[in-house]
Amino acid sequence: MAKNWYPIINRETCIECGKCIEKCAHGVYDKSSPKKPIVTNADGCIDKCHGCGNICPTGSITYKGDNTGWTPPNLKTNTDCGCDDNCSCGCGTTTPVQASSCCDTSSSCCSGEETSCSCSVESPQKDITIDFLYLDLSICERCIATGDTLDEALNVLAPVFETLNYIVKVNKVNITTEELAAQYRFISSPTIRVNGIDICNELVENECESCGDLAGCSVDCRVFVYEGEEYTQPPAAAIVDGILRVLYGNNIPKSENDYILPENLKKYFIGRESVMNMKKMFIYEPALCCETGLCGVSVDPELLRVTTVAKNLKKNGVTLQRYNLNNFPQEFVKNEEINKLLNSAGVDALPATVVDGKIVKTKAYPTNGEIVMWLNIPADYIVEKAADSGSCCSGSSGKSNGKSKCC
Repeated sequence: MAKNWYPIINRETCIECGKCIEKCAHGVYDKSSPKKPIVTNADGCIDKCHGCGNICPTGSITYKGDNTGWTPPNLKTNTDCGCDDNCSCGCGTTTPVQASSCCDTSSSCCSGEETSCSCSVESPQKDITIDFLYLDLSICERCIATGDTLDEALNVLAPVFETLNYIVKVNKVNITTEELAAQYRFISSPTIRVNGIDICNELVENECESCGDLAGCSVDCRVFVYEGEEYTQPPAAAIVDGILRVLYGNNIPKSENDYILPENLKKYFIGRESVMNMKKMFIYEPALCCETGLCGVSVDPELLRVTTVAKNLKKNGVTLQRYNLNNFPQEFVKNEEINKLLNSAGVDALPATVVDGKIVKTKAYPTNGEIVMWLNIPADYIVEKAADSGSCCSGSSGKSNGKSKCC
């Protein structure tokens, strides 16, 4: 059986005679539709098989991935029409047309006596709407990579869309509220739909650390399944294949069930709103060797503590941003309160801690207790989370590993 070989039906020229459905013994076509060919089992098609294409009376069947040089034997072209030199329908070209589609004749597009034929052989324009729905494009590697890969896939498909006269509209929608989720019937992030139909046949998810950081809780996001492998960052081939399957497998129904917001997304929106309303802490530090100051052989335990606390707070969606004079001098200029502090007390006043725009401590780092109190957060937010032994970090392939936490 073939994974990347299946029939593609030209709906403009197909006469729905049903011969291809009768011919195929591998269950590629929907048997419940005895005349109109609808591909429902693309994987059942035999690699390099042209059986249904060879018997199609209008040459309306081609094959995805066909590089054999085969052409439909019954394909008609304008050179078959027999018009004289004055015909304006484009004779002498090799544009494929259905033999009976011009001027209601079977072998000639013009009557012979009149030479004012104005037939057009171009297919009518067809609209495709592609929706890319996501939770975040700022830090979520899964959403960012899927958006980039979608752009790559659309570039690959551009010649196909142009040949078939498709007009493609792409909507990229950041789902930020429960209301938007309901409007788009959103069930998982990220989602790619073609004319309202999800390109994924099944819903598979695992934990997304990035979205969890945004919401301050555990959040699951979509995993793309392609050729037996699971990807948190789908390859372009997976999206190309998904788009083509929707376009040529139009039997896939849209969900008409009443929309219910998944608990996973409800938890994300509640957590995200809570995080957005949290206080933010900034620590302005003296010049350090790097952003954390943990370089070199001898490590300052106080810098190690603050670095660890900042990392743990980020995992819970809480902002603790550090700026040091060596790496972020512009931040000291931008903050008026810090600028005044340096002008009056000099660098000896650093580190200085700012919460919601006010300086709350100078000359020392905030203690863990002060951080909890000033940010009004649970004490366990600053504690290291247990490591997940099922980490799915696997380089740049974006492959997933079941239900494990994904980097």
